[in-house]
Amino acid sequence: MVLMTDPEAQMPTLSFIGNSTAADFQVDSRLTTASLDATVQGIDLVSFTPKTVTISVSWTATDPLTGMLSPITRTTMENRVQFDGFSFLIHISSQMRLATASGMMTVMGGPTIPLPPTPAAIARVDVGTMTRIPLP
Repeated sequence: MVLMTDPEAQMPTLSFIGNSTAADFQVDSRLTTASLDATVQGIDLVSFTPKTVTISVSWTATDPLTGMLSPITRTTMENRVQFDGFSFLIHISSQMRLATASGMMTVMGGPTIPLPPTPAAIARVDVGTMTRIPLP
């Protein structure tokens, strides 16, 4: 969803909702960089017209406060439920680095909008489940 407002009139100029028809999302294995290039087809709910938006965003694992490569933060969570021989286990592990994101967004037939640097994160999450059901 993309919302744009005229700063003087305080009126919406674009209220876009859509679905990506072509996207390329890359994250390097060390979580130091990531990028997204996407084309999104949708509708502008202000003008009720179809629109196409292209988005290009890059993330760099630079701590916005220090300007240095941010360390990886790791978390692990495990949860187990057991009763009457039934067992369910979920395991979640994640890795994350603080980052800075910036990019460009273009509304076809309309403006190109810079997306200024902003604090963000680059993360990877692994989720696994295991279920055991007793046989009759």
